[in-house]
Amino acid sequence: MALSSRPEVPAFDASDLKELKRTLVTACRVLDREGITDGYGHVSARVPGADAFLTIANVSPGLATVERLIMMDLDGKYLGGAETPPNEWPIHACVFKVRPDVMSIAHTHSIWSSLFSVLPIKLRPLHHYGKFLSVNGPPIYQGAGLVRTVERGDALAKALGDEPVVLMRAHGDTVVGASIEQVVQRTVRLAKLGELTHLALLHGEPRYLTAEELETFNADERFPARGWEYYISRLGKRES
Repeated sequence: MALSSRPEVPAFDASDLKELKRTLVTACRVLDREGITDGYGHVSARVPGADAFLTIANVSPGLATVERLIMMDLDGKYLGGAETPPNEWPIHACVFKVRPDVMSIAHTHSIWSSLFSVLPIKLRPLHHYGKFLSVNGPPIYQGAGLVRTVERGDALAKALGDEPVVLMRAHGDTVVGASIEQVVQRTVRLAKLGELTHLALLHGEPRYLTAEELETFNADERFPARGWEYYISRLGKRES
């Protein structure tokens, strides 16, 4: 595989990337531990200050290791690490290219995202776990097939727009955020929101949160490290 020469991109083995790579591997294992991923799915992280990203190679999230990470630029060129990219690398490359605010992306085949991607009912926030969503819930990417081409990646990024989540019809979801930790927690909470909505609909029409109520929840004090610490603790229990 030919290497891409981008002098502003650090080497894959650069010491500055060690912590980012460890966190990325941990994120993959957390999503596996929480039952969000199975043999498929992937998480990525933008390389700070560079038009490049790290993600897992063609490996299941639960088996992710630092040695099985790959670095690519936003055109999909290989920059280092394992040499087999995930099939749907254009999800990450195309979203990073048009969303400079995004530092991490997760794509999963979450059962709850998959369910609401094919229903006529929108997955709207009815619990404060969904406060990062807009009042009308996430958009849906309607394209069929895996996102294995730049054309499909561009279409997905367009469907995502400025939102934090896009559901993928008959497929799953893509979740974005300002950090790996935020993306993981958003992905888990999106699944919990889907499960709660499914249960609520069994009893009638849910009382969804209004835009004003979402603003109130978002203004409340937050402790983002608390959720991440909890998921790490659960991961440790499994591995022990």
